[in-house]
Amino acid sequence: MLSSKVFGFCPKCKKPNSHYHWCKDCYSEIFQKNFSNWTSENVFIDKFIQKLQLNARNRFELLEWIVHDRLRNIKFLAQGGFSTVYEAIWLDGLIDKWDYENQKWERETEELDEQVRDVIDNKIKNPLKSDEKYGYYVVLKCLDNSSNMDDHFLNEWEIHLQCQHKVTSNGSILVPLIGITKDPDTSNYMVVMVKLPFGSLRNNLLLKKYNPNDKYHNLFLISTQLEAIHELNLVHGDFHSGNLLCHDHELVTISDLGLCRPIDQPNIKDGIYGVLPYIAPEVLRGKPYTKAADIYSFGIIMWELTSGVPAFHNIPHDLNLSLDVCKGIRPEIVKETIPEYVEIMKKCWDNDPEKRPTAKELKNFFFKWIEKYKIEEDEENRIPIPGIIFFNFSSYYLMSYY
Repeated sequence: MLSSKVFGFCPKCKKPNSHYHWCKDCYSEIFQKNFSNWTSENVFIDKFIQKLQLNARNRFELLEWIVHDRLRNIKFLAQGGFSTVYEAIWLDGLIDKWDYENQKWERETEELDEQVRDVIDNKIKNPLKSDEKYGYYVVLKCLDNSSNMDDHFLNEWEIHLQCQHKVTSNGSILVPLIGITKDPDTSNYMVVMVKLPFGSLRNNLLLKKYNPNDKYHNLFLISTQLEAIHELNLVHGDFHSGNLLCHDHELVTISDLGLCRPIDQPNIKDGIYGVLPYIAPEVLRGKPYTKAADIYSFGIIMWELTSGVPAFHNIPHDLNLSLDVCKGIRPEIVKETIPEYVEIMKKCWDNDPEKRPTAKELKNFFFKWIEKYKIEEDEENRIPIPGIIFFNFSSYYLMSYY
C-alpha cells in the first residue's frame, strides 16, 4: 500500500500508518480511553472534539480540550465584529506522536526566550512563571456570547476543518485549528489556532511591493486555497488582506471563515458584512454573495501587492465609496505593473461577475508565472522581517499529499 511506503507501519498493530508516526486506529483508542478525563462542560463541544479525535488521520485533523490554566501570557490582539482575538503561549504544546514506552503523548514545544518569560505587563493575563521555559505560540479567538454554545456556533469550525482538509488535499494549507478552551472570566469559549510568525498580509504589503516576485507565489497559494473552498460549493464571504496570514515570504494562508457558507445559503446575519473596499459591486447592490464576489476581492488584493498599501486607504469608507465602486471606480493602477498582471487584475474586479475568472483559472495563471518570474535565490537582496519565530507545521503537513 502507498501509505505504508510513505508513512511506515504502526509499532503496535503493525498496520500501515495514516500519517508520519500516526496510526488512526490505535490513536483513536487512546483518545477514547481519555474521554472521561476531560469535559468542556458543553455536550455539543465534547461531542465535536471527540468525533474529530476518533477520526483524525494526522495531528492536524483533531482538536483538544485545552484547560485555560495551561495558557500563559494572554494578550489582546484585535477586536472583530463577532469575536475578540488574543495571542498566548500554550505550555503543553501540539501533539506529535504517542510514546508507547512511557504511555504519553510526545508534544511539540520550543524553548521560550528569557524576555518572554521575564515580561512585566499589566495587560498580560496569566504571566509565565519563572520555571516555565517551554511552550507553543497560539492565537485565541474568543466567540462573543458563546457561553451556551450549540451546533450553530460550531458551524464555522466544522466548515473550517472541512476546508482545511480539502485545501491540504489540493496541495496547500489553512491555519490549523488545534483546540478549544473557555475563558473563566466571561464563560465564553475560545478557539485555539497556531500562531503564524509574520502576521497578516495587510501588515506586510510594503515588503511585497519591494520584493515583487513574492506575489506570484503568494497568489498561487491563495488561489489554490480559494479553489478548494469553491470546490466545496462554499464562498468565503469576507475575503481581504487582513484575513490572509503569512507563514513566511512565500506561504500565505486564508483565515477567518466566519462568514463562509454554501453558495445557496443566504447570510444568516442581516445586512452587508465585510470590509468595504473588497465588497463586490453586485453585493453592494443587494445581490447574493457568490464565488465571483470572492474573485472580486482577490483582484483588490492583487492591487495591494503592487501598491504596498490597502485599497482606498486615503478616503472614507462610506456611502460615497460604495456608490463609486458600483459605478466602476477601482484603485489607480500602479505604474510599471506588468501589463499581463494588470489584465488579470482588471478581469477579477470587472463589474460583470460573469466576466471574472475562476479560482482555478487564477491558480493556473500564477503557476505559470512562478516559473516565468522566479524568486531570486540571493537572500541578501530580500528585505527581511526581524524577530521571526518559525514553526514547522507546513512542511510536516504538506509532505504527505505530494
